[in-house]
Amino acid sequence: MLNKRRKIIFLLCGCSLLLSFFHLRDYEKYDKLYKQNVKDNVQELVQRVQKMWVLKREDNSASTGTPPAETTTLPDATTQRFPLGSWRGLANFTVEKSEVAFPSTTNCSKDQTRTSKKGPFVPTLYGYPCRKWQVSSPRNGLWPAVLAPSKGSVLEEAYVRFSDSKALDLVDVQMGVQRRRLQHLTDTCLAHPELAVRQQLTLVWGSDRSPPIVYCPIYKAASTTWFVYFLRLAHVNDNNPILALYNETEREKKKYMPRFGGGHRRVFEEFRAPNASWEKQKVFRKALRFIVVRHPFARLLSAYRDKIQRSDPRPFMAYFKDLQRAIIAKYRPTNSTEASATPTFAEFIEYLIDSTANLTTAQDWTVNVVCWTPYWVQCGVCASDYQVVVKLETMAEDEQFLAHVANLKEIQKVHEWRNLKKFAVSSVDLVSEYYKKITKKQIYLLYERYKLDFHLFDYTIDEYLDYALEN
Repeated sequence: MLNKRRKIIFLLCGCSLLLSFFHLRDYEKYDKLYKQNVKDNVQELVQRVQKMWVLKREDNSASTGTPPAETTTLPDATTQRFPLGSWRGLANFTVEKSEVAFPSTTNCSKDQTRTSKKGPFVPTLYGYPCRKWQVSSPRNGLWPAVLAPSKGSVLEEAYVRFSDSKALDLVDVQMGVQRRRLQHLTDTCLAHPELAVRQQLTLVWGSDRSPPIVYCPIYKAASTTWFVYFLRLAHVNDNNPILALYNETEREKKKYMPRFGGGHRRVFEEFRAPNASWEKQKVFRKALRFIVVRHPFARLLSAYRDKIQRSDPRPFMAYFKDLQRAIIAKYRPTNSTEASATPTFAEFIEYLIDSTANLTTAQDWTVNVVCWTPYWVQCGVCASDYQVVVKLETMAEDEQFLAHVANLKEIQKVHEWRNLKKFAVSSVDLVSEYYKKITKKQIYLLYERYKLDFHLFDYTIDEYLDYALEN
């Protein structure tokens, strides 16, 4: 009995030491992040006070006609400047920054990523993105493939084979809708042959289904909802005994969450691309390739609320937090009464217009933009000959059409909208509230940046011009 007690005591002591070790390791990690965050916040505060002092001094100089005091530059990367002989407090600091340093989208250092046995690359929640343009090898002419527009030839074949009389009316009506969309898409792509470029795409491959399906996810365009649909197709967690402890409603909510083995990453594990280039091209050509889009400006609002307005944007929290600070530093006037800790929608739009002014090619957009890349870039629209275009505005009908014509029985008669849990109100319902804060000129400039998306998917800016300010 005594030996048994000793074993238990030794085991508890060992567990305590092990927990202490991991706690200390995590403490050192997060203590470093905390100190860096405090340093950044203090530096930002100092710079804002300094800028206020500069304006005040310039006003005084203008009123008295005397030149500003002599300054000297300290050996610091922020190019801070301090007036000679005045070190009485923060109010005497000045700063002159000719350019605000925005965070890099191409930080590909090893500490920003982690590898996994289940997948090749997993971005960290808190790190920086690693944006690269993957050059296609000229020796490999099979993949990535460039397909000429076919006005939905694969869809037409699936439609001919469709025989479910119960859903025939739905499919007939929606087939007409898809034909019009694909005709418009084909005409626009033929008018812009420069868009048909070979590029590596992030795709979800349903190679084993009949017919095969290939989905190009566009973030902030119902991608989370469709990832859940793919997890349904894979029957993820259907027989998980842990989930049996919950009632049916809770079980349905939890079964696709990352902590129960779901999530975006699980989708790419379950629906992998074929290994060989010739096999990829073969499957891609005969697959029902589909894309989900929404009004480009509604998507920008959703991206703003998720990545710029939120205090904890994920993934890539470090990148988006630094981007938030940079936007405020450059686009918020020093004498502004705005007190929000994150950029306003108007400030974000100013940044977006400026930062994308010189982006013209797919490579430019891919390397420099993380979350609001145009559709034509992110999914290679004019090189992939998509067979079904699902629009968020008519998603209930569009997704059921696809579910029936592609024989996706697991999602037939299922309609859900994931990702609303982040916000009490959908971005669709707040469009007028946000866009009334920007001007008509900015609407036109935004349109120029995303004009190809408007043309490809037949959207207009009329509604948004009605919301915008005149000046």
